[in-house]
Amino acid sequence: MRLPTLNLLGPGRLGRSLAYLWQQTGVLQIQDIVSRDITHSQQAVTFIGAGHSCALDNIRPADFTLVATSDDVMADAVAALAAKTKLRKGDVIFHCSGALPSTLLIPLKTEGVGIASIHPLASFATPETAVKQFSGTFCGCEGDAAALTRLGPIFDAIGAQRFIVDPAQKTLYHAGAVLACNDLVALMEAALRCMAAAGIARDIAWQALRQMAMGTLNNLDNLTPAQALTGPIARGDATTVTRQMAATQALDANVAATYRTLGQMAMELAASRPVDQGRLNPNQIAALQQALRQEP
Repeated sequence: MRLPTLNLLGPGRLGRSLAYLWQQTGVLQIQDIVSRDITHSQQAVTFIGAGHSCALDNIRPADFTLVATSDDVMADAVAALAAKTKLRKGDVIFHCSGALPSTLLIPLKTEGVGIASIHPLASFATPETAVKQFSGTFCGCEGDAAALTRLGPIFDAIGAQRFIVDPAQKTLYHAGAVLACNDLVALMEAALRCMAAAGIARDIAWQALRQMAMGTLNNLDNLTPAQALTGPIARGDATTVTRQMAATQALDANVAATYRTLGQMAMELAASRPVDQGRLNPNQIAALQQALRQEP
């Protein structure tokens, strides 16, 4: 039986990771791989173990086409693809951007062609790591019902857990993903800078912070954020917060700004607790607000 074919436009880390998984599970036959840099597409063919590196002018019709370029050039890529490709009734065009709606693909939506967006909530730091970690990944989906129906089985086959996203709210949806994933990396770097300035070796600091962060995430599996919150702000300890604001300001303005912003949100959580669970009183809130407002 003939496998459905997939063309990949933009074989970056996400695109080549998904194509590799589909090729390995045997649900799709990877066909044409297109990149502005032919070396890039040839490297993708090698990694995936299938497909044909080609120019956009030579792309063949496929059952599925994944547009996996970066967000800032995707509209141009869609326009170029619309001018070159021959689409057939039943073909599905999709992208995996969390920030852009599937309507970006409308130039490709001829009669009988479906468009959709399926965004994996995962970090694709390297394809080699991503393909090992993908199973179980949650994926935000939106687009034509028929296209999503076609795409569902191929994502299920590689272990995706799908849920529907409102396309009108994708900016906020993606902002949430950025905060939990990309900004977590920045937050850990801020913590490591503090530890380094305190004389803690980076490898020891990383192991200690990682263990503590994992414990916090485990707590959040069973508790609300307000219940899971610990530390000086949760206790209403304005004296400690005052000292730490001053120390971070002397160290790094960005670290201090991060401490302040997250501290304000932590204060909101602590103030939202029930009284019998340690809710901050008005005097504690005022003292913490004053501590967090410190300027160098």
